[in-house]
Amino acid sequence: MATSKQHKRNSEGRERSRVAWIVVAIAVLALCAGVAWWTRKPQSSHDQPGRDAAPPASAAAELAPAEQERALRAEQLKTVERLVAAFPQSDDAVYLLGLVHNEQGDTAAAMKFWQRSLELDPSRADANDSLGNALLLRDEYEKAEEYFRKALAIDPGLATANARLASTLIHQGKMREAASILEKPRSLNAEGHRLLGEAYQNLGEFEKAKASYMKAVALNSDLTEAYYGLSKVLNRLGEREQAEKYFQTFSVLRERAEERGRQVRANYDTMAITQKSVAQTHTDAGRVYVKAGRLREAEGLWLKAAELDPKNSLCRLQLAVIYQQTGKHREAMKYYEEIATADFNDALVQLNMGRVWMKLNDTERAEQAFAQAIRLAPDQPESHSNLAELYLQARRNLAEAVALAETAVKLAPEAKYYALLGQAYAMSNDRAGALAAFNRAIELQPDNRQYVQFRTMLLEKP
Repeated sequence: MATSKQHKRNSEGRERSRVAWIVVAIAVLALCAGVAWWTRKPQSSHDQPGRDAAPPASAAAELAPAEQERALRAEQLKTVERLVAAFPQSDDAVYLLGLVHNEQGDTAAAMKFWQRSLELDPSRADANDSLGNALLLRDEYEKAEEYFRKALAIDPGLATANARLASTLIHQGKMREAASILEKPRSLNAEGHRLLGEAYQNLGEFEKAKASYMKAVALNSDLTEAYYGLSKVLNRLGEREQAEKYFQTFSVLRERAEERGRQVRANYDTMAITQKSVAQTHTDAGRVYVKAGRLREAEGLWLKAAELDPKNSLCRLQLAVIYQQTGKHREAMKYYEEIATADFNDALVQLNMGRVWMKLNDTERAEQAFAQAIRLAPDQPESHSNLAELYLQARRNLAEAVALAETAVKLAPEAKYYALLGQAYAMSNDRAGALAAFNRAIELQPDNRQYVQFRTMLLEKP
């Protein structure tokens, strides 16, 4: 059970920066000058990270379960040690090495590496938050408070640090400070409302405590501790009947939680936890390699991650992006479809699937994907413009293409969208509208020769 809690804490630590990492990866891949060379040159064993690490998952499967886990954990640690050896001044690599040590139960080593990552980049809110959490778990509340405050000074919106700082303050009896911390965020999760209720309860502000506990159970009807706090507060307010009701709910939930705990312990799949953890490490390490332009190493690690964890969407997204950027459209589509199968409501994935289907000359599927992207994210101009381009290329649905291009311009009045609108007007025989749109595109981007040439053609057209 302790291992499960540890894994959950580390997963939370990694989750905070994933969206930013995706943006970095896409930008680096789009700008990397060596992409074409990478697609042609065969890989050698010297280019593969982990070539002296544990055997791949297919070979490791022949080992006994305990040996498989040890081999995977050894591979996990070696992967990040090689990463730090390759990039000793990378605060990302050093921070990740700290995460792996923490994942494997060596908190002291983890804290040293997180300290080192802060020496390399003092602006890391996540490193301060991780250090604070390690100290919180050691009941070193004053030191933990110091790091949480540093984290929040860097990133005031860091939800984990806000909640953990409040918990640290409550442990120190600083209830008013804890309440002030939790009152600042515009939105709290269920646990945040529970903590705020606990702070108000200790301050004797029972009506406020009741309101906070009620919000907590409304957001999470299984939050056992909130029902207990609510029953105590209602007793203090003289609402005995309601207090008894919530105490009974607490008792039922506690019994259920104990039963679930027994079932988890009886059926605990340590191998699945290990595979998921190692896959996440490979995913994170791959992002460091790609940030440095070393795409082949990144690809190798993401392929391992995908093999280890069928539910790891991030490594699949990274693979899809590099294959899309390097013209390996079938490979890209394979991973986009795997992501879409798990979550059909990701607008970015649907948009990229549409673009890849266009490259594969399947306009019907491309149209479906672009339409789905618009439904999921109607305020994003790219989906509107891509579907408009599809219709213009196919020379059909021209009225709809014009409407889509107009929407793109309204959402983002940029030169490229005005130029698209100009093309749509021109193909719909609206010469005046086309000229006006291209004039605006040229105003925004006067050095674009294509826009100037297209306008010249419109002016010369009888």
